[in-house]
Amino acid sequence: MKKTRRTSRVGENVRDALAQILRTELKDVDTGWSSISEVEVSPDLHYARVYMTGLKEEDTKKTVEELRRVAGKIRHLLGKRIHLRYTPELDFRYDETAMRALRIETVLREVMPPEEPKEEEED
Repeated sequence: MKKTRRTSRVGENVRDALAQILRTELKDVDTGWSSISEVEVSPDLHYARVYMTGLKEEDTKKTVEELRRVAGKIRHLLGKRIHLRYTPELDFRYDETAMRALRIETVLREVMPPEEPKEEEED
């Protein structure tokens, strides 16, 4: 989705409102150690992709599935908190960025030789 200043600002507002909803109002979904990493809003503000991340990959994926199941209820609660003409339709997704970075870092450690400490020269 194309990012503009307006969509970024609306995305931040949606993220903050969703975080509050997940913390206080949504009792039937166990979010565990999951959190919202980013919200991308479409230019017409009708759709929002909500990226979730967490400590345990499997638990976070289960949380995303549960959030998809109750997306209509969350959208209703979101509509009460944000003041837009249209409440965006929510698309919850697992954010794989952290896991990809960890895999790349692991591969680099295996491929690259360890750095040897440099000895300081005395003058």
